[in-house]
Amino acid sequence: MVRITDKAFRYTTSFNTDLKKKFRKLEQERRVATASSKDAEAATNYTVVPMVARRNTLKA
Repeated sequence: MVRITDKAFRYTTSFNTDLKKKFRKLEQERRVATASSKDAEAATNYTVVPMVARRNTLKA
């Protein structure tokens, strides 16, 4: 995030600011972050883990 004290900061007047565009961008970034976190969560929750075979210890 650029701060006011940074040389890279450029002031934009409120007249030239497109809030709809900004909020669309933020919403899209939030959706992407949510989707990627859901994918990562799904990958960790549904990972196939090999089961160790039990040996039959009871003999008749």
